[in-house]
Amino acid sequence: MKIAIHQPEHFPYMGFFQKMNACDLFVILDNVKYRKNYFQNRNKFINKSGNEEWFTVPVEKKAHSKLIKDVYTSKDTTWRKKIVKKIEQNMGVTTSEIYDSEKILDINLRSIKWCMEKLYIKKKMILASHLSVSGNKSELLANIVRKLGSNHYVSGPSGKNYLELEYFDGINVEFFVPDVKNHYSMLYNICKK
Repeated sequence: MKIAIHQPEHFPYMGFFQKMNACDLFVILDNVKYRKNYFQNRNKFINKSGNEEWFTVPVEKKAHSKLIKDVYTSKDTTWRKKIVKKIEQNMGVTTSEIYDSEKILDINLRSIKWCMEKLYIKKKMILASHLSVSGNKSELLANIVRKLGSNHYVSGPSGKNYLELEYFDGINVEFFVPDVKNHYSMLYNICKK
């Protein structure tokens, strides 16, 4: 059984879903620190004017000191109407149900499932936080694979730069290289077909 593990990004790019398709079970790595100014609460598309534009879910102050699964959105809820309107004006779809949550994890999972449905992807996803596995960085990833009874890990291409392979003794590590035309949000790529 091939296992892929990825942090929950906001409307991820196509490579995220290609890696998902290359595995048997996809693990959402929600039990690691939230990363500020990354794709966990934002992404970008080309707007109607032809310019790159970010769409961002504002998060609580000091989110960077929490695990992804524990991060709440900003208490100022005006962002919800703004982001839904921005997406509707530029992409022509209504996404209000995706943003109807107070946790960034729930919003991201909804965005991922929305894309999976549009791409006809039917893969089982589980949350790393439900596995009761410990460790840091590479050790955590290897422990997740072992906990799931697998000996095959599908990493993204950047894993070559950070994975400590000594933790993966007895596990085949495959470095998956996505074939993408751009790195924009899958929302953009689905709506602009």
